[in-house]
Amino acid sequence: MSALKLRYPNREHADLPLKPGVHAIGRDPAGRTVLVEDAGAAIAQFSVDRRGVWLQVREGLRGLHVNGRPVKRMAMLRPGDAIFLDGVELLLVSDKPEAAPPFGVEIPADSRMVVRGVGGIHHGRCYTLEQPRVIGRAGDCDIRINEPAFADRHARLEAHADGVVLRDVGSVDGSVVNGQPVRHALLKPGDQLLLDGQHRFVIEAPTRQFSAAEALQAQLAQEAAANEDRPPPPSALPASVRRMPWLLLAAVVMAGLLGLLLLYGVR
Repeated sequence: MSALKLRYPNREHADLPLKPGVHAIGRDPAGRTVLVEDAGAAIAQFSVDRRGVWLQVREGLRGLHVNGRPVKRMAMLRPGDAIFLDGVELLLVSDKPEAAPPFGVEIPADSRMVVRGVGGIHHGRCYTLEQPRVIGRAGDCDIRINEPAFADRHARLEAHADGVVLRDVGSVDGSVVNGQPVRHALLKPGDQLLLDGQHRFVIEAPTRQFSAAEALQAQLAQEAAANEDRPPPPSALPASVRRMPWLLLAAVVMAGLLGLLLLYGVR
């Protein structure tokens, strides 16, 4: 997991680093939002592990929002989310995304990637990338944001083998990816793209659906692999072979009796 921090948008205070573990957020004597040692004095806490970041709110706390939506108990966060704690805004930021490939370079594409709206007027909508998508105010844009301050053509999204290429094509302030301002970048699945402070999109890679035949084949392969690790069962002998010792013993007894009969019969 990349380095995560809580950042004040205007950088009026130093970033609050979030390493794996549990971090309690409270107020210092000056009223600033800081990491605190005493969990009892915390207004919220962040739990960071390999699954992601979880925000837990103190019971009874009001006025806490994530991306403008109230959180009463718990919420899962992603880099780029804006957290409002009692009037103070913090951004959850991660490392800067990778640079976009240069113009004119042929890009191996994976068109299965999708762009899903998670905030603003495009919330809940998904856009595939079989062809490049242009975001802007103009009527011919693929993802249209018809607002006066928005550029006619803000950015262009293109499929890439490792994600989605974001290219700025005329915006004033650029875009924000995972809390970091950018103009051109290579976005990976799970990255959050923020435009104009309110229009949020997430890059997603759909999971592959297996057919029934493929599922059965995988199950049989798993069972075969498990059977290879088991000790071989004792071989099952035919009934005639299992009776062989008793037949030999009976033959020996009969031979002995016959010998005695012949010996004593002659006398």
